Amino acid sequence: MSENPTNMFKKYWSSYGGFKAIFTSGYFYASVLLAAVLYPHWSKVGWWDSVLSIMPNLLGFTLGGFAMWVAIGDEHFKATIAGTSEDEDASPFMEVNATFAHFIFLQIVSILLALINKAYEITLPYDHILVTLWGGNLNTATLVFYYFSYFVFIYALVSALASVIALFTVSYWYDDYQSKDIGGKIKKMLAAEEEERKLRQKVADLQKKLEEGKT
Repeated sequence: MSENPTNMFKKYWSSYGGFKAIFTSGYFYASVLLAAVLYPHWSKVGWWDSVLSIMPNLLGFTLGGFAMWVAIGDEHFKATIAGTSEDEDASPFMEVNATFAHFIFLQIVSILLALINKAYEITLPYDHILVTLWGGNLNTATLVFYYFSYFVFIYALVSALASVIALFTVSYWYDDYQSKDIGGKIKKMLAAEEEERKLRQKVADLQKKLEEGKT
């Protein structure tokens, strides 16, 4: 069953926490500061080559890790941490998925911005109309766009730490889950429910036979 990409993006954004999650994140402000500190790098032509050499490999690794996280694991444990709560907050399972999706989204955007910067790195002559109209402001606008593009790159790298911490948190939960044998308890509960279902079915069949015998 296919979903509208717009709806799926809204679900990702909601599960991640939206702008509130971004602007209350220490990773965001650390990236702002780190990008400013690295001014000597991104203020020079050619900085995008670093992005284009790092990000594609990191993106491939991240997609592989995300696929493994979704496909591998204890289904009973996943069932425990999945499911929307009564107040409709995102489940822990979806929060981890949203963290990965945010990480991947930033990587893709950083690659696209690097390609745009590389494609439009053109030295304009002094008599060009843009230079005439904008003057020194053109260089300022270029540096602002350089900074924003490089910030997204740094934010993507820093978000790797958020993804690692999210996975470690789930690993901690799973360790606690196994230590308390929650999985075993769930299996016993499910087995008991299955036995109860079979017993009810037998009673229903017996009642049906008795009714047929009376007629």
